[in-house]
Amino acid sequence: MEFSAHFNTQWSNLLWRQPLRPLLGHYQGIDYRAHIALPDYGERLLQHYADILHGDLAAYSQRVDIPFLYQHYGVIIEFEKPALVTLHDTSMQLESGLRQIMQRLGPIIFKNAYLDTHLRSQGHRNRFPHLNFHIDRSINQPTQYSMYTRDPFDDEQRYPRTASTLFIPSLVGNLQAVREGQPGATSMKGGQNTYTLFTREDMSGLLGNIILQHAWSEPVGIGEVSMLDNRTTLHCSYYRDPSVPGYKIGVRYLA
Repeated sequence: MEFSAHFNTQWSNLLWRQPLRPLLGHYQGIDYRAHIALPDYGERLLQHYADILHGDLAAYSQRVDIPFLYQHYGVIIEFEKPALVTLHDTSMQLESGLRQIMQRLGPIIFKNAYLDTHLRSQGHRNRFPHLNFHIDRSINQPTQYSMYTRDPFDDEQRYPRTASTLFIPSLVGNLQAVREGQPGATSMKGGQNTYTLFTREDMSGLLGNIILQHAWSEPVGIGEVSMLDNRTTLHCSYYRDPSVPGYKIGVRYLA
């Protein structure tokens, strides 16, 4: 497909090779700026969890049987003008290029992007519990990818949202559970499907450091999309103002 002919492994290689520099591009007549959200992510974890990792992230990953794939984590693609993006087909098959990017770089966030009319109403809407990091799909389900959408043409979602979506690799869920002394965290192989984490910490030092945040804070009428692979990434809602949980975000599951 045309989208995957542009955004694919070769494209992500350009980002990966120069993780501190933005990639300026042009798609369907619209300029965009792409960058890695959390470069040198493995080094960030080695520093933040030094007391647990003891300088060897790979050995810890193997010991707890939770793969860790990301030297850098997260991709943000921001279009200069509103861009129509075809990210999946009517049978809920994700564009192959996006699968390739997520395999190497984790979650993808699009800003100033919207879906075609016939795809816009697919899926459902949901509001996740505060700081409950979880997966949407088990390994036995065929649709392993989750996509979250803010519809710029919707009367409610056209406005910025007051709650963020947060992303962490599955291994970080385990590391933080160990740090917090949660029961079973040190002995459970393969990690857990859900954790409640970071509830006693100041989030300001974590967001944009070891936690990838999609704040859904673009101006009125700006569409936004993000996606993850449930096999490698956990997500949750973060209520920036706990008294205002924000509207339900669009959710769909893709193969």
